[in-house]
Order: sequence, then C-alpha cells, then structure tokens
Amino acid sequence: MENYGKVKSLDKAMDILDVLSKERGGLSLSELSARCGFPKSTTHALASTMRDRGVLRQLPDGNYALGMRLFEYGSAVSRGFDISALARPHLESLSSLTGANSVITLLDGDNAVSFDYAVSSTGVQIIPEIGVRLPLHCTSQGKLLLAYLPENKVASLYRKTQMQRYTPHTIANMDTLQSQLAAIREQGYAVEDGEYKVGLRSVSAPVYDNRGQIQYALTTVGFFRRVSAEDFLSAVEYTVKQALMLSTALGYEKP
Repeated sequence: MENYGKVKSLDKAMDILDVLSKERGGLSLSELSARCGFPKSTTHALASTMRDRGVLRQLPDGNYALGMRLFEYGSAVSRGFDISALARPHLESLSSLTGANSVITLLDGDNAVSFDYAVSSTGVQIIPEIGVRLPLHCTSQGKLLLAYLPENKVASLYRKTQMQRYTPHTIANMDTLQSQLAAIREQGYAVEDGEYKVGLRSVSAPVYDNRGQIQYALTTVGFFRRVSAEDFLSAVEYTVKQALMLSTALGYEKP
C-alpha cells in the first residue's frame, strides 16, 4: 500500500478498465500492456484476476474486453437512483433561471406522463398536469420522446391513435410530424408553439441514463410571447444545459 492509503494494484486495475472502456473490439495483452504502460507480466496477472471475477472477458481471438459483471454493477447503481430527488435541484434551478415552470416527464405507452415539477415565483402561475397523460404529437416533451423512437414505432402509434387537434396549431398529419421529429434529433431539443393549449409555449431537452438511452424529458413551459423571443431562446439554452447536467448525475458521459 502506498502513502495516503492508495492500493497500487487497484489503481492499475482501474487504469485497465479506463483503457478498455474506449475499445469496442477489445485489446490484446501486448496492446493493453502498452496502452497502460505496465509490464506484460503485471498486465497479465491483473487481467487474469479481473477476468476470473467477471469484470473482464476474453474474446475468441484472445483479446480482453469489459465483462458483464460491470453491466450488473451499472444496473445496480441505476436502480439505486431516485430520479425525483436527483431532478429536484435541476427543476428548481431551471425555473429560477427562466422565470417559468419546469417539468420532468417520461414515456408511458402512447402518452407522456409528468411526475415532478417546480413552479416559478414570478410571472403567471401555471400548475403543471402531474400524473396526467399528455398527447405525444403536440407537446414538446411528447415530441422529444417520440423523436428517439424508431420510425416504424411512431407510425404504429398513429395508425391506432388519431392525431387529435387541440388548437389550430396542432400537427395533424404524419409527414409534418416526421419532419419535426427529424429536426428535433438534429437540434437536440423540441419546441411546442401553442399546439396543445393556445398561448402556451415550451421547450424540452433529453435526459439520458448511464447507457446513453433517453429516459426523460426536461421541460420549461410558460406563456412566452413567441418562440423567437429572447426570453424563450434563453429558456432553450438553460433547459438543454440543465438536462445535460441531470444526465451526468445519472451516469451519462457525453460522447
């Protein structure tokens, strides 16, 4: 054991994991030794022990790669997350920064369901519809969650569910919806411009889990004058940033 309580062999094992996390096809013993800067004998001893414990695996070509035990550990960490507790400071910060309300939502079947929110202390108060099933095609959180589903899944949803019109601005056909979903994937956020309720505008950004999968939508919603107005554009920026910060808290690493 080194000074300050460091265990050298554990430190080296973590270096091996760091190196292999960046290599999809694994590395040979020689390559792993060179990348880590360890003698081949040390690398072999560590890799063999880690393989026996399941945190590494050996591929048919002999290369070493990350093992399934790490996936099990990651899943256990994810199960331990309390998303409401993790989201709370981001909801409050977002609401404070924008002067509007903030909401966090998940996809449940054919609808978006919001499960927590923060209300701004300024401006017109809007109490978000928590636990209410919201349509996907005309809310920013719904469109965001739709955008990252396979296209055949989206088409399937709307073969059995009509695109109900809620306002004159509601999207009512699949071609327009698919075009918007492509734009959402390109820009990284979704906008609602009076499509669900007249005068109400919102922006939603994706919240990723530790596997890089989109699990939630973080939303700012309020009576903004226009989606091109300065206060709304600021809300877009703040929402995207807070969503990324929450994703990081969930273990997401941006590529």
